Amino acid sequence: METLRNIKIGDTVRVESVGGEGALRQHFLDMGLIPGAEVTLVKYAPMGDPMELRLHGYELTLRLADAEQIGVCPVASKKEAVKKEHRHKKSDHPGLGEGGRFHAKDDGVPLEKGTVMKFALVGNQNSGKTTLFNRLTGSKQHVGNFPGVTVDRKDGAIKGHPDTLITDLPGIYSMSPYSSEEIVSRNFVLNEKPHAIINIVDVTNIERNLYLTMQLLEMNIPMVVALNMMDELTSNGGTIDINQMERRLGVPVVPISAAKNKGIEELVEHAIHIAYYQERPVRYDFCAKNENGGAVHRCLHSISHLIEDHAESVDMPIRFVTSKVIENDKLVIDKLGLDQNELETVEHIVSQMEKERGLDRSSAIA
Repeated sequence: METLRNIKIGDTVRVESVGGEGALRQHFLDMGLIPGAEVTLVKYAPMGDPMELRLHGYELTLRLADAEQIGVCPVASKKEAVKKEHRHKKSDHPGLGEGGRFHAKDDGVPLEKGTVMKFALVGNQNSGKTTLFNRLTGSKQHVGNFPGVTVDRKDGAIKGHPDTLITDLPGIYSMSPYSSEEIVSRNFVLNEKPHAIINIVDVTNIERNLYLTMQLLEMNIPMVVALNMMDELTSNGGTIDINQMERRLGVPVVPISAAKNKGIEELVEHAIHIAYYQERPVRYDFCAKNENGGAVHRCLHSISHLIEDHAESVDMPIRFVTSKVIENDKLVIDKLGLDQNELETVEHIVSQMEKERGLDRSSAIA
């Protein structure tokens, strides 16, 4: 099989297999190199290594040695490829700071008066997260390191709200334990238990960014999505149906421009509201019972029932840890303390899913 390393500039290929082992392979998948994804080689670095690829609407830099582990096959040229035409209904575009009509689940218990509301600011690298953090906190920031690692930690109160504390987490692409930054961010959300998450999304690379958003929804923590760089999208003729997006994700969505300080006030209002009233995502189960997702659906729900008591005993979100158990995430599995019978049952369920889905466990979840 041809590998990604051997394609020529301008070629578009389809990913057939993903090699590598452990955390490195998981990182490939988290970055969007999943079976079926179409990848275009943009260019090589001046010395020939690394290579720049385009997939899922964003650019990815990959070393040649890593590219050699990605099996690919050619696809029809763009002129030859017949694509289904998508017809979108015209919708009014909310201005910066104008959210949709989100209605949260009304089952949260409000925080006690005087509670300092803790927020985690989470997003991909280069999504404008640092700019947003500075807008939210102004000059009232504390800079240090997370315990035990030389990873920057920035905390501060939201301007005008002294009863808040927002932590700017390292820029990450997923909640899988590949780098120290990802481990720090995941451990913070799992162990520090913030009252709410502000998930900043680069709307110009929305498909890539929403991979992390989906994982954050599985944490079942109150969350607001900040669609950053909306001014860039609209100036290029792009639109986002905010109401539809809120319905699909089950959390409030607010278009902003952190660089131009627009939409920040409404973002703060939504964040404080969902944190105080503990309004959790309306949904976090996105597995489909179709021909491609049916096997994954059954696997997820079977294992979630099997490990539910363990997840509750260590106070971890059941859907998130179920996905990680399927991916064979040792950090999560060790914390759950599953016995041998349960571990063997998990392997039987996952093996059946892999057989039916035609993909290995990590690729299927990604």
